[in-house]
Amino acid sequence: MSYWTHILGVIQVDVIGRTQHEKTYILNTVLDHLPIVSGSEDNMHVIVNVSDFMNISCSHDEFGMRTDNLIDWYGDKSREGWFNYSDTYYLTVYGSLRDRFFKDTFREFQKWLSRLAKRIDVEIVDVTITSDDREQPYHFYYDYDSPYERMFEEPSWANEDGEPAWYEYLMWERDSSSDIPLKHIYKYYDDDDVDAEIERRRKWTEMMRSKADGD
Repeated sequence: MSYWTHILGVIQVDVIGRTQHEKTYILNTVLDHLPIVSGSEDNMHVIVNVSDFMNISCSHDEFGMRTDNLIDWYGDKSREGWFNYSDTYYLTVYGSLRDRFFKDTFREFQKWLSRLAKRIDVEIVDVTITSDDREQPYHFYYDYDSPYERMFEEPSWANEDGEPAWYEYLMWERDSSSDIPLKHIYKYYDDDDVDAEIERRRKWTEMMRSKADGD
């Protein structure tokens, strides 16, 4: 006879990023690197949905341009529209986990959720675990300012010591004064400071590659 646990619920998260595509990329990459919540036949699954409430609007796109990437009041692309996107995503978690007792799934889900919360701002958790070896379901419910939300590692530009967070490598580097991607400035603009910095990095990369090759 097999023992089963079942997990089902929704987690609301706030994802860092400057476009909807960047946010989705960061969230999916974080999820790819989380530990599994396991069963002998199948593991816990996660479905990602972005909120349709666009809480961020900007009059220009990520290149500082008013282009036809912007959306007008009618939902059509227009140079007179707005660059709209949402911070909020909903993660639906579910799974029927064979050959697992409650303590196994509880421990693995806690590990999964804690790792997620360090890299993505977890706002609300509403998840239930049921198990053949437990009479009553176990209900996770945490609202704003929960221990999980306080686990979130702020990015380098928002913390005191400037230490980069795990997810920052997934973001493109931007100019501090214009927010335009740094390598676009190098390629398309006349900026001596940016040119000198990119060239410095190129020479450093060549030097490190030469060392690695034993030259």
